[in-house]
Amino acid sequence: MTRVQQTFSNNKDSPIYVSVEPWPECFELEPGEKLTLIWDAPESGDAAQVDFINERELVVWPNGETHAMKYLINGEEAEARSWTFKHK
Repeated sequence: MTRVQQTFSNNKDSPIYVSVEPWPECFELEPGEKLTLIWDAPESGDAAQVDFINERELVVWPNGETHAMKYLINGEEAEARSWTFKHK
């Protein structure tokens, strides 16, 4: 199975929030941070659907084998940062 990688960058001057469904995992990205998702791609169709909720929130719906998905922030393991927010 082919692995797929998708990166989301925060180029804003305030935090953004990326929710990865259907689990859900949710990450707060500080300005300049990048969240990378790595998983096994589906055999056909879109690798992911991205829904923009507003200018600071988006929801990612990955397709394929996602049970072993990797979460990286700035290239480092980030699963422990899910639901750990500095801002409200």
